[in-house]
Amino acid sequence: MEFIGVSYRYKGEPADALSGLSLSVPPGRAVALLGPNGSGKSTALGIAAGWLAAGSGRVERAGGAAFLPQSERLAFSFTCLEYVSFGRAPHLPYLSVPSGRDEEKAAAALDEVGMGAKARKRITAISGGELQLVRIARALAQEAAYVILDEPTDMLDPAHVASIGAAVRRLAASGAGVLFSTHDLAFALACADEAALLRAGRLVGSGPASRVIDCASLSRLYGTPFVLKELPVPLHG
Repeated sequence: MEFIGVSYRYKGEPADALSGLSLSVPPGRAVALLGPNGSGKSTALGIAAGWLAAGSGRVERAGGAAFLPQSERLAFSFTCLEYVSFGRAPHLPYLSVPSGRDEEKAAAALDEVGMGAKARKRITAISGGELQLVRIARALAQEAAYVILDEPTDMLDPAHVASIGAAVRRLAASGAGVLFSTHDLAFALACADEAALLRAGRLVGSGPASRVIDCASLSRLYGTPFVLKELPVPLHG
């Protein structure tokens, strides 16, 4: 997946939300998109997923993409298994319903994120963090060439963050390209092969995550001092 000079401006806004973004997400690699609130991360992910049309430039993608938006409105009280099964839609003929095989794939995705035991529970009867895991399982069940995740660890406890990290690494190992945004720097360091830094809609740095995510770069990115501290973090598989 390749961003080539991508810019985007929301209607009525005086400035671009994204300006001239060029970025590569190779198959088999996980790329973390980092930056302050309002830096253009969600806009970039929406364009990559096809939810938004670039104002200029383009995104080239060899294969389909599964997209986890930052939030969504839930209109019906589906079970977790039913909800995850919707991720199988790209593999079904027009107007078809998921088969037993599709339900098996959905159940396996729920197991992967630690929600298998709640497959029959209604999505309106689980916590916000559990719903986030179910939404991620839906993206995994799609088995797409690229997986795009907007703040995948939002609202999750450390054990579930580790589960998602392990899933990201398995996706990359299977040959999928993964692009995710996050404010969790430990998660980005543990799971991303590469990192891209966005500020005010512009790419200000990119490269191997272990090199790009350092105190000096982060201080410039967020406009606040960073120091290195040793903290306990979950093991991401």
